[in-house]
Amino acid sequence: MKQVEYKLAGMGRHKDVERRRALLEGCCAYAEEQGLFGLTLRPLADRLETSTRNLLHHFGSRENLIVEIVDRTLVTHLAASRDLLLRIRDLSADESSPSATAAHVTAVISQGLEMAWAEAHTPDGRRRTAMFFEIYAAATRDPELQQTFLVPVVTEWVDPMAAAIEAAGASPGAARSVASRILAAHRGLLLEDLALGCNVATDAAHRDAVLAVRTEISRATSSGGEGVHDPAE
Repeated sequence: MKQVEYKLAGMGRHKDVERRRALLEGCCAYAEEQGLFGLTLRPLADRLETSTRNLLHHFGSRENLIVEIVDRTLVTHLAASRDLLLRIRDLSADESSPSATAAHVTAVISQGLEMAWAEAHTPDGRRRTAMFFEIYAAATRDPELQQTFLVPVVTEWVDPMAAAIEAAGASPGAARSVASRILAAHRGLLLEDLALGCNVATDAAHRDAVLAVRTEISRATSSGGEGVHDPAE
């Protein structure tokens, strides 16, 4: 009953946009540190030096707040990789462009993997990566979250990579297969790194995976993708 009263009391009040934005940023930072789906309002409010009533005023409910944090995480994830994704998409914009070569595609994708790996090893990056995988895992059992979060964070990477690899000479099926394996290896090693902590072996494995990108793309784009299984065949 009290929660309903809080909502009713707040309905007539003007929500300060800047205050709400600042609160959401604080909520995201707290969730990155403490975990998202076990989040409760009282400790969160204490950390942000506010009240549960104020949080309810701005976000309506704990469930609505979690949805907003998930949305913000998705936007942040895609924004962080936007420049790279645009470069990859540019490679496939004109198939006759000299830039759409296997070597150039390899260089852009490899650079992106290295940058993403380095970012994930900063203190803020590790917290963001941990929450990313927390949402990623939860989305496998939540059909709505699968569509709103899981599908975009896969397709927004795989689709432009596959298009660029195809533009460099691979068949559509082979290009998609290579792009999927590149992303799977990268994210699998990120998850291993979170589980084991920063370590020499996982770091070396990621360097080897980046080097393997050159071979994968070369095989897929030479002689019509000879040696690479095309699922479409």
